[in-house]
Amino acid sequence: MKKLGGFLLVLVLLLLVAGWLLLGFFDANRLKKPVLSWLNQQTELALEVGSLDFNPLHPYTLLAKDVRLGDWFSAKEVYLELAELSPRSGRVSVKLVDLIDPYIALDRATEVALPANLANVQIQELNTDNLSLTLADWQAHDINLHLSGWQPRKDGRWQLWSPLMVSGTAGELSHPLLEASQIELEGNIRGQQLTLNKLQSRLYDGLFDSQLSLKWPARELTLTGPQFSHNRLQFSRLPSLAPDWKIFVNRASFSDLSLNFPALTANGVSGTLRYGEWQEEGLPEMRGQWQAEEAVLDWLRLGQHRGQLLGSRERLGLSLQGKAYQGSVDAELGWYPEQGRLDIDKLQLLNTKLAWLPELRWPLPDIRIHKLNLSQGELLSADPALPLSIHGWQLFVTDLAWAGDQWRPLTEQARLDSNWFELAYDSLIARQTSVAARLTDTRLYLDQLSGQLLDGQLSAHGSMAVFPPYLAELELNGHQLDLSRISRWLRTDQDFSGKLDISGRLAGTPGDIPGWQGQLALSGQDIFIEQFNLDAWLRDRLQEQYPSPRQVDPLLAAMALTGGSAFIHQAELAGPINRGRWRLTGSALQTVRHLLAIRGELDLAGGWQLELGAINDSGCRELAIRLGGGWQTPSLSLYQPPLAEPCKAWYRGPVPYPAAGIPGRLKGALSPGNKE
Repeated sequence: MKKLGGFLLVLVLLLLVAGWLLLGFFDANRLKKPVLSWLNQQTELALEVGSLDFNPLHPYTLLAKDVRLGDWFSAKEVYLELAELSPRSGRVSVKLVDLIDPYIALDRATEVALPANLANVQIQELNTDNLSLTLADWQAHDINLHLSGWQPRKDGRWQLWSPLMVSGTAGELSHPLLEASQIELEGNIRGQQLTLNKLQSRLYDGLFDSQLSLKWPARELTLTGPQFSHNRLQFSRLPSLAPDWKIFVNRASFSDLSLNFPALTANGVSGTLRYGEWQEEGLPEMRGQWQAEEAVLDWLRLGQHRGQLLGSRERLGLSLQGKAYQGSVDAELGWYPEQGRLDIDKLQLLNTKLAWLPELRWPLPDIRIHKLNLSQGELLSADPALPLSIHGWQLFVTDLAWAGDQWRPLTEQARLDSNWFELAYDSLIARQTSVAARLTDTRLYLDQLSGQLLDGQLSAHGSMAVFPPYLAELELNGHQLDLSRISRWLRTDQDFSGKLDISGRLAGTPGDIPGWQGQLALSGQDIFIEQFNLDAWLRDRLQEQYPSPRQVDPLLAAMALTGGSAFIHQAELAGPINRGRWRLTGSALQTVRHLLAIRGELDLAGGWQLELGAINDSGCRELAIRLGGGWQTPSLSLYQPPLAEPCKAWYRGPVPYPAAGIPGRLKGALSPGNKE
């Protein structure tokens, strides 16, 4: 019996050694193909595995290499260690899962159908090493996560947002509108809400630190206490929010930011955002304050300034105080994007130097000015089409709106008051000038325009309807206006100079000259006209014979006038205007040697029917000149009427006979050999 017992003991030992050797040399890869084929048939998984490391002595551990699941998951290695496997109860408890170099395409991921004996899956610990994620335009790389206490499957249903603890790092997170790196996070998931108590990263070349809450089913992202520092935000287009998403921001702070948007550039921006809510439609709701070193918003250029903002879905309110255009600015603005409307509740500019550039355009279709006050301002235009400069400018505007390509009043107090030390438009200069105007629903009133214009004094007042046919009325008075300014402005071939007084009263439609009514008087002194030798031309015509009216070529007459220059001591043109025709009465020009009287009508639309006469010292006409037709196609006839003794005076008016004029009869007084 002892021998039998010894034999059986040796036999058992041999069997144990043989079994251990057989299990040690077991190759799980021989079972890989049939097992994967059966698993894919049972679960409809497109699972591929390069190789398996499995030891029956450790049945609860498995190492799979080169794993691929459909087109949305792959990993270099997957290490699995089970804590409990109960197929009958449908319960699987995984002690540890390690994913090495995994890749997950979240937008292509599909729900994995598992058999009923895998109805409940718990994972005590899951780690990733160098995970890469993609979701639409989002990409994340070099992610190292640690998850614990996770039950992704319960009662046969996947619940990926079930409670868990999470911590980890990420090397990079990118999107066309976002670049983040060196990310650290720590938090949990509770009640289908991801809460990160710690979220730090480099963001837009700066630093970011915040708490985060993400409610994925509700599409809500909340940042609590975010801190932005030295970030450089640059977008070629303004970001837009995906449909159904909401972003909430609480108690944000930012320091030394730089912004570069399509219409906004700002540097050295610091401040706080008390709260913010951003949805797909409308403006973000927010309240905050900031200060910045500089900012450029379209044509608005600010230096060092501070501001406050208060936004709702329909309106963004801004309050600004600081430096602008080498002066200071204080503004309260309201922006309504759906209406394309800007409300200027208050805008005060002090000692500013404004510049008008050719590329500047009126940016808004609707603007409402409740109060605008410009004090000691300057404006300089760099646009060749607008040669304008203003110095010592005061401007006050209240309750005016621009909409539908026209100005309109907001209240009965709508008005504009302005004055300036000097305004130059090309060669036209106005100094110490003041303007006062009002606008009602039906008319624009010019209550006052007075100042030094063209080196003289000018005053005007009137009104004009704001709707067609724009019926207007104007009363104008000017004294000692410098004609040389007008000559340089018009850039005519013939320069002219002198002084002019003007007095007029007009009524009508600006574009309908034949409808004009009123009175106009011009009085000139010491007028010089280049290439207009009126004295010589009259002298020569008086020596010629025109016993009866004779047509003269106006072109030849014009050529004869260009032989020298004219000096007109005094000119008086006055008369009523009726239907756009200015009827001249008592009008005349006094040259050095002649007195030229004028009667008839001047059509302000471009024609004339004038009777002119070279007058002797008795007031009688010795040369009759008839000028008719259009300004561009005139007709001219000359006639020397016979004179009775004594002659009947043709002109008795305010312009005297020239002191150097020819005494007695004009005709024959100067022989051809004695010409001036």
